[in-house]
Amino acid sequence: MRPRARARLAETIAREIADILEFEAKDPILREALPTVLGVELSPDGQEAKVLVYVSGTEEERARVMAAFAKDTGFLRSALAKRLEIRRVPRLSFSLDTSPDRWATS
Repeated sequence: MRPRARARLAETIAREIADILEFEAKDPILREALPTVLGVELSPDGQEAKVLVYVSGTEEERARVMAAFAKDTGFLRSALAKRLEIRRVPRLSFSLDTSPDRWATS
């Protein structure tokens, strides 16, 4: 996959995942936490997408939200497949990004 196409797809995935989390997610943990999608790192072949999310709160609350992401990955991928017009929807993994915390304390 070309770098420009990969970057465009990563941006689209980030935007769509954020939209799905806001309007379609039924998991109460994800709805209450209001996670922020910071970006997506797409593998060179476009088969893997690492979604970087920020969740405010304590470490315990963040762990609960990340567990909810792990549980709801299938739902999020299928909802994403309905929105994207691509042959293969990448496998999703979610990673907690705490860099906004560093900005707040600086």
